Amino acid sequence: MLVGNDFSEDVRDDRGWTGWWVQRLAWFAEEGDVLVLPSAPDKDFFEYATDLTGVRRETLSVVVPPDGPDGRDGLTPARLAAPELLDGLERAVGDREVVHLSALWPDASVARLARRLGFASAMPGYGFVDQAGGPTVNSKSAFRTLAGGVGVPLPDGAVCTSREVAEETLMDLLAFGPVVIKHDYLSGGRGNEILTTGETFRPIGARRVISVRDRDEVRAYLEDRWEWLTSGGAGRPVVEQYIRDSSAFFAEFRVSDGGVELTGEGELLSAPYAVGEIMPSQGLEPEVRDRIASEGRKLAEALRAIGYRGMVSPDAIVTPEREVLFTEYNGRITGSTHIYGRIGAWVVGEGFGKDRILLERVWPEGWFTPSFATALAVMRRSGHAYDPVTRTGVVLTNAHDRDGGVMYCVVAENLQSAWKRDRALEPLFLVVNPTAD
Repeated sequence: MLVGNDFSEDVRDDRGWTGWWVQRLAWFAEEGDVLVLPSAPDKDFFEYATDLTGVRRETLSVVVPPDGPDGRDGLTPARLAAPELLDGLERAVGDREVVHLSALWPDASVARLARRLGFASAMPGYGFVDQAGGPTVNSKSAFRTLAGGVGVPLPDGAVCTSREVAEETLMDLLAFGPVVIKHDYLSGGRGNEILTTGETFRPIGARRVISVRDRDEVRAYLEDRWEWLTSGGAGRPVVEQYIRDSSAFFAEFRVSDGGVELTGEGELLSAPYAVGEIMPSQGLEPEVRDRIASEGRKLAEALRAIGYRGMVSPDAIVTPEREVLFTEYNGRITGSTHIYGRIGAWVVGEGFGKDRILLERVWPEGWFTPSFATALAVMRRSGHAYDPVTRTGVVLTNAHDRDGGVMYCVVAENLQSAWKRDRALEPLFLVVNPTAD
């Protein structure tokens, strides 16, 4: 049983668009599985994904709970507790045994669902998730605490337990250069802001760059932004030295009763927010890659020791001096897991990471397609759709986002070929304003 939930309502409530994003659950489905989704699946996307994975769509059961009272389209705790959902899941399971139950995000509401269905023993790390462990493994402040404890290298900085701590840390670090202050739970760079006492510059991995001249301006900034930075007190911001011209990478691990396994790694691309990933990373010195993996493993082992079971993806930056510094972890099925773990491993196959790489892309601003089916038809008509024979081309990785886009990844022999194909897509989807000068 696979549950297509998103971020916990306990830590953020800005995810009103999750209905399409969680449909990536289709890539993880195996024959006979029961899937819980917040809304009816995009039929075209599900057929497309299961055709590529070889899973017979007719063997899958999709159960959708009734709409919640607040109108949110995610799998909220109220929707996961609905009697109609439990009845629908019991009918879908029938007399079969549920051997595994997991979710995209380790929320306590999923553990309650497992308990009510009598499937708690089928949920890895049930006890940890049941006691609200999900926020711990997705918190930037908890990450710094754990990383400091096990000796994983970090940028200079601190967890801000109060506005006063934030002010003093900012003043200390601003003497040495730009500083980034991070929301505890927002992702993709959207919770980060950079402060500087010198020149301003284009932000990478942050909302904006703010110039502050002295303590009074730092204090005024914190007074203005503290409510947002803490989500009204729900989180603890992190302040870190911002090291310009660094590159960002991830190493993802599966944490199980049997141990910790490195499952994938890659480079993270931002401009200024997350715009894509390269998997596996290309051109990274072997000793640097090994450091990312070995230090990331320390974090995964620490989470395993406290009872977490599931995927965890520590992120790190590599500075111009080739120093490796870790910046956060993500204890959930990330936006990378289905790309390398299912499209790479299942669809591309054994050649992934050897004679084929993946360039994953967020739908670029200014591009438009009215539906998943239209995007797929354009890819096929133009000759860019993924070809299982050549093992090259574009794989559409999720349902239509309702704002005119579809996430995708390029399968290619090398990074140069991947970027060349990516550039060839622009004329197919770019919206040109005929009234523009």
